[in-house]
Amino acid sequence: MTSSKYLLYFIPAYTITGLISWCFMPLYFTATLIFFLMFAFGNGTVGHRYFSHNSFSVAPSLHWVMALWVTLCAYSPVTYWVVQHRHHHRFVDTDKDVHSPKNGLLKSFFFWVIDRKRIQSVFDERSSKVNYVRAMQDPVIKFFNDYYLGINLAWLATLALIDINLIWAISAAYVLEQLRLGIINTVHHIPGMPFNYRNHPDVRDNSQNNYVFGILSLGFGWHNNHHKNAGKLILTEHWWEIDLEGYLGWLLSLTGKKS
Repeated sequence: MTSSKYLLYFIPAYTITGLISWCFMPLYFTATLIFFLMFAFGNGTVGHRYFSHNSFSVAPSLHWVMALWVTLCAYSPVTYWVVQHRHHHRFVDTDKDVHSPKNGLLKSFFFWVIDRKRIQSVFDERSSKVNYVRAMQDPVIKFFNDYYLGINLAWLATLALIDINLIWAISAAYVLEQLRLGIINTVHHIPGMPFNYRNHPDVRDNSQNNYVFGILSLGFGWHNNHHKNAGKLILTEHWWEIDLEGYLGWLLSLTGKKS
């Protein structure tokens, strides 16, 4: 299973370039914001809710677009999203959970993505092998898995040809997205953190909602709601629990409904 190795390519490269951009290069606010939203919804709505949890369906033609979208987010190939995230739910907040705070805050926040042995341990688990084989039976997923590296390199080359400053902008946005995901993996799995609360104390893990990051994360942070019902598309349970990721998924799902 070659999917896991790609995290060692794009995540560190994008992150280092983004940190350089934030520190030394001029930031292009509009482009950075657009790229951040592309990453956030691509990971949260598409990779997480669509591919990993099958929370909604779309028209067959849009299925290709969704696979391309999450591929360009450069978090990982679609197969890794499916395998790793389902592994997370199966072993949440145990030693086997690769981004659990129980294994160290810095590791759960970011450094797990460059721990080859930990990543490989996900794919070595029996249920992960089953999920991988099933995912690869989808020809769309298989295509974007096989050509993940080339597609991303072509995308970056295109941006550079349009305007080299777009490379700095997309890298800066990538850092913001890594911060968002890191906060979900840490703050939202540590009881007692400021502004944390649980709508479902019966859930047998440490998943937490957070008044602040729930909104700033575009809905990903209503995490206790998600762990109560992993397949639920829109996580809103109280009026303040605004779930933009879920609302976008609902809009996209309209393409798959028969008139």
